[in-house]
Amino acid sequence: MNHRLHLFTLLLILLGLNGCMSNKKVAALTANYQAEIGQLNEQVRNAHDDLSRLQIKIAESKGANDALLLSQDKYLKRIDQLEDEIDAAQSKAVNQQSSLGDAISQREKKISGLEQQLAGVRDALKQHDSDNDKLAQMLRDSFINLSPAQYNIAIEDGQVVLAFTESLLFRNGAANKLEPLGLVSLAVLARVLNANPRAFVQVVGHVDNLPASRKNQDSWDYTALRAAVVVRHLVNNLEILPNRVLAGGKGEFDPATSNETSEGQSRNRRVEFNIFFQSEQVIKQVKQLTDRK
Repeated sequence: MNHRLHLFTLLLILLGLNGCMSNKKVAALTANYQAEIGQLNEQVRNAHDDLSRLQIKIAESKGANDALLLSQDKYLKRIDQLEDEIDAAQSKAVNQQSSLGDAISQREKKISGLEQQLAGVRDALKQHDSDNDKLAQMLRDSFINLSPAQYNIAIEDGQVVLAFTESLLFRNGAANKLEPLGLVSLAVLARVLNANPRAFVQVVGHVDNLPASRKNQDSWDYTALRAAVVVRHLVNNLEILPNRVLAGGKGEFDPATSNETSEGQSRNRRVEFNIFFQSEQVIKQVKQLTDRK
């Protein structure tokens, strides 16, 4: 507005100074000034419009910035929350790891103890097997002069099994009188047993599947009687302690081989000496292992 007044004032001065100027020139100048004034007004309006748009953008930007700041505050709070949760989780993990470490340490100690006990059992079993091997070899050396058909030595189910045929110990059908070679063989056996005082003996009589030579004679009683005669001789005449021997009979119900041949029947008519070592150490350690939870 001040700009337009200045222009009009300048125009009047010019008109006063140039009174002699023609009306036609004055009109032309006036028109030019008015055109300039119109352009200036248009520029002012455009400037106002630009200013309004800029203010709107500033307001929008301010709103967006406020929203961004609000979101930022929200995210920062969530980050703080998450950091607290992470700290709590890490603390919990450390505690759990410590507890787990203690549990693992206790379990390892328990496993170590069990492994030591198992090692002790294995050592005792090895010693047991070694004792059986030595005893079996001692028996083989002691009966080397007997015919292989008259006896057999084997290790079965953790014990040494010595089997004498019927013909070595008794006459066919006899149950209460030992043969001379049988007496010698039992004396040799007694020396081996006395050399192994930890050894126990179960004497078991056996027969084949043929009918008994005597009427009304039960195979159980017959084989048990033979075993009892052998045990009595070992105890009464050969200094074997009674608590080391046990007598029994199995009749024809535990054959060593098939009864289809006469040779098989002869092998089945026998007296077996099941010799075993009572390993208290193995029993004790196995019991400890089975009792632990």
